[in-house]
Amino acid sequence: MKETTVSRAPAGLASEAVLPLRVQEALGELVGAAKEGLLALSVGVGLGVLAELMEEEVDEVVGPKGRHDPGRVAVRHGHEAGEVTLGGRRVGVQRPRVRSADGRSELPLETYAHFADRDPLTKAVLERMLAGVSTRRGRRRARLSRAASSSAPAARSAS
Repeated sequence: MKETTVSRAPAGLASEAVLPLRVQEALGELVGAAKEGLLALSVGVGLGVLAELMEEEVDEVVGPKGRHDPGRVAVRHGHEAGEVTLGGRRVGVQRPRVRSADGRSELPLETYAHFADRDPLTKAVLERMLAGVSTRRGRRRARLSRAASSSAPAARSAS
């Protein structure tokens, strides 16, 4: 059974305790659960902030709820199920809907459109992969190609 030493005392003291393998495994599981819990908490807070941002945008477009405005250009039109990317995962949300005052068309919300888009980082990686550029060596190749193009003689047209 492999054992590891962990210091219980402040740095500089020679007092060390040996933790059995089972205790180390339990601590590892605890750390994993804490990371999962932190991600879940972060996504939950993110969803709350997103809901507030969307409702604020609706207020900007339509006006405050409960106030009649004869010159308004849009009206509230309930909520609809949608998906956004948070924490690298697609998460279901209820998005507010806004329609033009004449009822002919739905007006998009910029906040929802931004978060409903797939993760921008994933999009950039996918574009590089499709272009045949390794994500590890992409920066180096970009620097080399810029250096090569700047040191190459300028092409002149024969006129």
